[in-house]
Amino acid sequence: MQRARRTPEPEAPKPQGHAAKERARKSDPDDGALDWADVPAAVLCAFCGKPDCSGCIAVDEPTNASGVVAIVPWERAGLGWVTRLWATARLATLSHRELFASLPEGSARSAFEFALLSELVSAFGVALGVGGALALVPDFVNTALHDAVVRQVLLRVIAWGVPGLAALMILLHALHGLLVDRAAVAAGSKKRGRGLRFGLYACGWDLVTLPLGLLVVAVTEGLSTTKRAAGLAVSIPSQATRAYLTGVHALTPERAKKAAGRANAQTGVGALVLLALVTALLALVMR
Repeated sequence: MQRARRTPEPEAPKPQGHAAKERARKSDPDDGALDWADVPAAVLCAFCGKPDCSGCIAVDEPTNASGVVAIVPWERAGLGWVTRLWATARLATLSHRELFASLPEGSARSAFEFALLSELVSAFGVALGVGGALALVPDFVNTALHDAVVRQVLLRVIAWGVPGLAALMILLHALHGLLVDRAAVAAGSKKRGRGLRFGLYACGWDLVTLPLGLLVVAVTEGLSTTKRAAGLAVSIPSQATRAYLTGVHALTPERAKKAAGRANAQTGVGALVLLALVTALLALVMR
């Protein structure tokens, strides 16, 4: 007697948006960072945020192309601000594709508060680094302590330089985020952009990849992670931007690459203009 051949079961269809999600994730996720980013697979409603919601009728599209709702650690209640700040900055840097490809809608104020703290800490770290380097110069410390003019100049540089650098970086990141949304629309996106939040949360890159952040990473996670974070300082803007464009705006990789290039070029021009204005302002203040 011949046994009847078992017909293989057809593969289950992949969920909608699966391809877009895979295009955005070209590297293995950082499990340690993703522990902070509660990412339930289509559990929370994209509109009201309730887990038991049967579907708000006001929503006519998913939160992003992957259909996944990500919760930014900074916006989680019940944690200290230092923990939320570092967790979000680390996630935005070491797992930037995963975070920005599924960046949820939310308050611009929360994102701005994160950006402000990130850039102030980053700028203060730069000031400490410069101060430490100057301290190695022979007789500099003695001159700064006994020369009133030098001491006054140093105090002015710190008083205006730290908040000024922070403000400049926030403006650049916010401008970049808005230009990314504009480039996405020009590339054919019909999705609702979150460019301002993208730009403000991108300030976490500076916190992790500048000296103070790298020191924290070295102490807490070792040299291999520190080397990886330092290497991302140059490449992360393009990578995160393309992830945001493919994940949130549902652009193809080719269109996302062109849109990212356009936005980055426009941001570069804006950076030169802002830098010229800041330089002129500082020249007036230091007189």
